Amino acid sequence: MFSMENKFLAHVDTKRMNWYLDRDLAIMLNDKDFKLTFKSKGDKSRGKYYMLELENNCVVCGSEDNLTKHHVVPSQYRKFLPLKYKSKSSFDVLCLCMDCHHGYEIEADKLKEALLSKYGLVEYDKEVYKVRALHKTLNMHSEHIPDDRRSDMVEYLENFFNGDIEDILATDDYEFESSTELLMKHIEDTEEFVIMWRKHFIEHAKPKFLPKEWFDEIELVTINK
Repeated sequence: MFSMENKFLAHVDTKRMNWYLDRDLAIMLNDKDFKLTFKSKGDKSRGKYYMLELENNCVVCGSEDNLTKHHVVPSQYRKFLPLKYKSKSSFDVLCLCMDCHHGYEIEADKLKEALLSKYGLVEYDKEVYKVRALHKTLNMHSEHIPDDRRSDMVEYLENFFNGDIEDILATDDYEFESSTELLMKHIEDTEEFVIMWRKHFIEHAKPKFLPKEWFDEIELVTINK
């Protein structure tokens, strides 16, 4: 991808290239290079990492077999982040082999669980599942439920919704926020959150084949914090 001034900006995939072409925001220079037809505000902010033509190998062990994409900042969080972290997502999408990917995800899951615990959300998804099940059961099979069991179910729902059971059961379109969505509402510094995940990946995956420019970019962002 080249700028209006014919300055090389970055290596991008076909999907992103077509995004610009389909919106008449770029023109093809040859069969693989294209040029933007507008002044990109992000031109000056791109580091050297974006100018590299990346190798098709695992950034952890160097393997060229059974490769997969790894999102350094997990996708479940990225969709709640500001646009600038989505538009430059290629920086946080790395190539890993299946074995290294699986090994790191074990550590990533521990961090996800720690974040849920920090904000008191560990049991939230289970509670929502239970509420949905009780609501459905009372609506569809209330007459077949023993009185004492039904009484317990009613009490649980009334406490959860802080309302009367008739009104609660009359509504069948309750929408619950996911624990991830509630978690992200607690994140005040999104840049710090992103940096945390990048550092976590470096510490636990120990990538030996990740270009130096990637680390340089991390260091610059951290210094500017």
